[in-house]
Amino acid sequence: MIAEQVLTAAFPEFEVLTTQRPDGGLLLVLRNDGREVLKRAVSKGQTQTAIQLEWVISSIRRDLALEAGMSPAIARLQSQSRTALPTYEYA
Repeated sequence: MIAEQVLTAAFPEFEVLTTQRPDGGLLLVLRNDGREVLKRAVSKGQTQTAIQLEWVISSIRRDLALEAGMSPAIARLQSQSRTALPTYEYA
């Protein structure tokens, strides 16, 4: 599966394990020196488009940086929102 290859390439410093979930998604586990560093469920929809997969990778990088006590570089983070908030008009 291409999503597994993209995830593995995105985190070369970790051992990347993926397991298929019954709903078509993936269970992603990042390990370092035999220790689980992160476990994340990735939905089927998130594995099927490049932009969704990039969002998953960005959020994982953010979580890893925060856990390590570092603030991630703003340029490395992507906005999760691509549309403006709705506006309401009162009649």
